[in-house]
Amino acid sequence: MRVLLLHPEDQLPAARPDRAWDLVVDLGRAPVATYQRWSKEAGGRVISLYDFGGGFDDGQQVRKLLQLGLGRWVDSLGVDWWDVLSLMIESDLRQLMRIRLLAQELDAGCELHTSRSSGLVKALQMLIGAHHVHVEKGVGPVRRWAQHYRDAFSRLDTGQIRQVFQDKFDREHTVRRRFARNRRVSGDAVVLLPSAYVNVSRTASSYAALLPSQKFLMVYARNSARLKNLPPNVGTASLDPYFMTPDAGEAAALEKTWESFKTYLVASAEEYSVANAVGMLDNIPRLLRWGTAVRDAWNQVFKSENVVGCLCADDSNPYTRIPLILASNRGIPTVACHHGALDSKMAVKVSRADTYIAKGEMERDYLLRSCGVGADRVMLGGQGLPTGPGPVQAATQTREAWLVFFTEPYEAAGWRSDEVYRDLLPELWLLAQSSGLKLVFKLHPFESVKGHRRILRKYLPQQEPEIMVIAGAPSAQLWSNTRCALTVQSTVALQCASLGIPVFLCYWLRDLTTGYVEQFSRFGVGNILESAEELREIPRILQEMARTEQLRPAVWETMDPRKLRELLLQTGSLSEAIKA
Repeated sequence: MRVLLLHPEDQLPAARPDRAWDLVVDLGRAPVATYQRWSKEAGGRVISLYDFGGGFDDGQQVRKLLQLGLGRWVDSLGVDWWDVLSLMIESDLRQLMRIRLLAQELDAGCELHTSRSSGLVKALQMLIGAHHVHVEKGVGPVRRWAQHYRDAFSRLDTGQIRQVFQDKFDREHTVRRRFARNRRVSGDAVVLLPSAYVNVSRTASSYAALLPSQKFLMVYARNSARLKNLPPNVGTASLDPYFMTPDAGEAAALEKTWESFKTYLVASAEEYSVANAVGMLDNIPRLLRWGTAVRDAWNQVFKSENVVGCLCADDSNPYTRIPLILASNRGIPTVACHHGALDSKMAVKVSRADTYIAKGEMERDYLLRSCGVGADRVMLGGQGLPTGPGPVQAATQTREAWLVFFTEPYEAAGWRSDEVYRDLLPELWLLAQSSGLKLVFKLHPFESVKGHRRILRKYLPQQEPEIMVIAGAPSAQLWSNTRCALTVQSTVALQCASLGIPVFLCYWLRDLTTGYVEQFSRFGVGNILESAEELREIPRILQEMARTEQLRPAVWETMDPRKLRELLLQTGSLSEAIKA
């Protein structure tokens, strides 16, 4: 049996008379139509590694694996580094779980080929006892490296490219801190809003706007998290000037502890044994050096500012999880929430905040029923939904009728984004034409107009000039002009449903590990589509919806400012605030 493992960045090799594959396993994901086409080209079955595993239910096993190491690698400031860094290898552990299931279907004597070597390939070789893995001849490593960055940068704008370089080559902010301005400290009591991404900043500032008399301080860990417009009660500062020269002695001690801790992990579970054998844990020391630099910077913030509360809108990213932990260890009231509709990582991580805010009953149900969070830790209260434009705005803006597709970073869920759009774009164009609507793409913050235009020119070259692509925060005009919306599992599904905009969910493109679309459906948010071809049914569905009274799902409950103040400043009983 000849098996080919296809790296997510590689295409299926051209067929040759002397080479045929019995099985091709894509280590990425693509639509069914892609695998049907590739099966014909390869002369054998083509599947995805993501076909293996139990989806969201695998989270229970991942949680057990991560919890094995908690409390064993704690520094002098009370930061559990496994608690912080393990969330960054969670997706690797899920891939190893899938590889184990794939190994059970392969014979030890199979002839194993790969488009390029990787940790997953080595793991499969180890699990099935294959003596040799044949690496297919193709683009050399140097050309492949250049092609990777050329393709990546072609999708980014100038600001995003600058941020990528800073994240990669100035991880510990050594250069950035030299050019940063120190903040003038006022001594006023402030609630800290840590942020590293623009959506986190938007969510945190929206909560701050509910308490106009309370001062907040938003500290940006990355420049891309900056907002142009903030409520008057929110001050800003960059984290850059707070970075300092690391303590070499402490760094050496923590790395030494890691080596003994790693030995414990390897002996505790086969997944860690395999991960260590194939080099998946080799990056931890580098992440630790970055993490301790981030910790020291946030510690300087707490030493410099009069922080009386902390509101964290992303308690998974180390940039924002670390200040939440430091605040809690200092006895400062802590509140966490998520900048999206739902947070699947709540199923695998430990909540480090005093209280977690759910924006509505849908999120609360997800936290309690799916993620196992205790009801005594969750409080209802969203930061407010967008509304349509007022009379003056409506009179001065165009009122075109739009079909809006809200994009998402599909690569984060393992998708081959080019194949996603190859499958999707022709159907979206036909739908817009048959509905008499203008096709509009509203981009996720991780994407750029330049990159999306490139994709449109590739798959809809003649129609591309007629298609609108917009970036940035959703505007009043967007909500006013949108007649029909499509997305996969974005938070905008809640916003559209609450505003009475028909929204359709592309179920076949969902992230298998989150259960988001299933939760949306459970609460009547959006209409599920099973394939790109089902987009053709939308006009009929819209006609049926027009003939019936549509009840808007109650999935968002705006936070009572009094309760938010009690949580952030602990001006009353915490348990009573949650129950109220």
